[in-house]
Formats: sequence, structure tokens, C-alpha cells
Amino acid sequence: MFLLSAGLAHAFCGTYVAAPGASLTNHSSRVVVARSGTRTTLTLAADYSGDTGDFALLLPIPEIIGPEDVSTGDPSLIDWIDQYSTPRAVAYTCEDFFDLQKSGPGCGYTFGCSSSELASPTFDAGPVADDSVTVESSFTTAGYEFTVLSAEESSDLFGWLQAHDYELARGGDDILQEYIDAGVYFLAVKVAADAASGHELWLPPIRIAYDADSWGLPIRIGTISADGAQEVLIYTLTDVATDGEVGIANYPEAAVDSECMWLGEDAEDMTAWYGTEVATAVAEAGGAAWIKEYSADLVPTPGVGYHCDPCTADPAIPGGTFAPFGLDSDRAHLTRIRMRYDATTATQDLTLYASGIPGASSQLRYIGYEPELEFAYPLCDVGWVENPGECPNEYVAGCTAPAKGSALGLLAAILLLRRRSA
Repeated sequence: MFLLSAGLAHAFCGTYVAAPGASLTNHSSRVVVARSGTRTTLTLAADYSGDTGDFALLLPIPEIIGPEDVSTGDPSLIDWIDQYSTPRAVAYTCEDFFDLQKSGPGCGYTFGCSSSELASPTFDAGPVADDSVTVESSFTTAGYEFTVLSAEESSDLFGWLQAHDYELARGGDDILQEYIDAGVYFLAVKVAADAASGHELWLPPIRIAYDADSWGLPIRIGTISADGAQEVLIYTLTDVATDGEVGIANYPEAAVDSECMWLGEDAEDMTAWYGTEVATAVAEAGGAAWIKEYSADLVPTPGVGYHCDPCTADPAIPGGTFAPFGLDSDRAHLTRIRMRYDATTATQDLTLYASGIPGASSQLRYIGYEPELEFAYPLCDVGWVENPGECPNEYVAGCTAPAKGSALGLLAAILLLRRRSA
């Protein structure tokens, strides 16, 4: 078994502003979104490469927040969520396959962006008065400087940033003005040089909590200073009993193949293949779409942890609860979403919704090709084989055949039904 990633660069749900002359590239970003009632908690993690001087993140927020609403997080927790929910490739043999299935009549089977450079060109915004942009709050905590801003004109905001030694790529005036007209605030998060030294590193995750009736995630602001396709991985945590699985309401869902046998040779080829699958699915959906890569209720078994099939990370979350993400419980519904878009197709910020249906379960899983398992799995990008291979009789013999038909026939029928219903 090996872990699978798309091997693509991701775009942050915000846009960087930097000290003049700095050149930053945001390679990847991950956002954990916990929702409880009207309380939303975002845990943001992104890496960067470039100068080690101070830089900042500019993020739209719906209300003025204070020091009690922000903190930093443990990157190992985000790593755990990412690894636990990742698309996965597995290797099965007939022995593995039937050892798992000897549980009843017929042994019925139970399925348990291209890179975007954030450039910061120099521009001349002209003189600007400090009172044209309002500093609603300002505080320092956990190595970050937070400033909540409001403005009436996007040109004023650009000017304020330049006057305070920041740069932002010109050309996003209309997008910023849309946020301003909607009555949102802007959170500027400045990272001190001693907290962001060196190149190619993950910054300490930032946790931001606020109250809002609607539930969403800003992506359009991130297109101001990005070039090409962008992508963000979103991990949502919701109440198991009341909220369940999460989706995106205002963009189409794209589908990629899964539960199929892959004909490639190694993990590197698998990563490239999956990246192509994602790119094709998003293109067919119109160029801005999301893919659900994982969805399940995480309810722990004492002394064991969460169920996983197969496990791609420790089945128990470090620390035992999701409280560090803003959900004070050891159980949650985890949905992993891959959203891809570009500056022309990202016409709206993301609107998230909870299905309210408990028990939803799905994952992306790919099986290494074995001719003897052709009866059980279709081939990725090909489909079912006309004359499929079968496991030798000694493996099937451990199953109790039903009154009519073979155990193998019932098993194949169950698989076909599950495939079609999916």
C-alpha cells in the first residue's frame, strides 16, 4: 500500500502581500473548516518559498475579531487529517481478498494545481491618507500580527498596504471592491521574520474563528496575484448526528474513477495518472469544480481509534479530539474536498453546505492490478473485463455457497450492484 497525492501546487484561500521586492511562491495550501452552529473555525496552513522577510496574508472575514478568536495550531494535526483521508492505492491478492470475506453465505464482499506563482509587482498607488482605511482592531499573538481593516474603495486598500510597506499585485480592484460592497472586513496577518526563516517550509497554521449565518470559503481574492490553475484541499469537520457530509453548493462536482484496478507500475506513475484524472474531470465540468475524495463518520472505538479501510495514518487522532480545530468532540464527520479553478472560472466564493444525512461514507481507492481479481474489480479507464480472471478454487472453498449459484457468482453480483449504485 502506498499513499497517493495529486502532486500539484495549490492556491491559498487568500492572497499574499509582501514587503517591496519580496518574491513569494505559494506551493500548497490546506484548510480545515470546522462548523458548529453558526461558529466557523478555519485552520489555514500554507508553505512558501522566497525571501525570509516579513510578509502577510490578506483574508476577507465577516466580522471584527479579537485575540480571543485567533491562535496557532499544530501542523502535525493537519498532517494527520491529510494522511488519514488521502486517496489511496492498495495491493490485494486472492488470499487477502477472501480472508477478509469469510463472514457468511457466499462470502459477500463488504467495502468496509498546476503551479501558481504569487507575484508582487511594484506599483504606484499615489498618496493615500491613513483615515481612508479604518483599522478596526490590531493585536499580536503567537508570533503573528493581526490587523482587521475596513475600506470603502479598493484603491484605498491598495494604497494603505503600500503605505505600510506591503505590496499586492495590481489588477484585482474589481474583486476587492466586490468584497467591500458586500460589507466584509479584511484580516491582514503579518508573520515576523524570525517566525518564517528560510525557504520551502510550512508556516505555523493559523486558526481563525468567527460567527456567521452563512458558511463559505473565499477563493476569488486568491486569484488576484496567482497565475494559472489553482487548487485548494478542504477538510470539513461537522457534527456526526446533525450535519453529516459536506459539499459545495455553487460549483459542479466532478467525478473520478475509483474502486478499480490500475495498470501502472509504481507510485510515481500513479500520482501522475491521478493528476491527469483530476484535470480531465475538472475540465469536463467546466474548468472550476470539486472532487469529493473522502467522507465518513469518525466515531472512535476505545483503544483502537477510527475505522479506516485501509489505514493510511494512525487510526487515532493525536490528542484524542478535534478541539484544536474548533470542534470540541472526539467524533466528527470528515469530508475531504479538492477544489480546482482559475482566475476566469472562479466567479464566486465557495458556498458550503451540510447534507444533514448521517452515515455517508466514500473514499477514493485504487487496487494494484492482479489478473485473478478481474472478477471483482473493473480496470481503471477501461471497465469490466469480458472474460475475467478468477481466484483459484482453494480460496473460494472457504466460503459457504448459497443454495443456488456459486459463492463466486454471488460475490460478483454484489460487486456489480455496488458499482452501479455508486
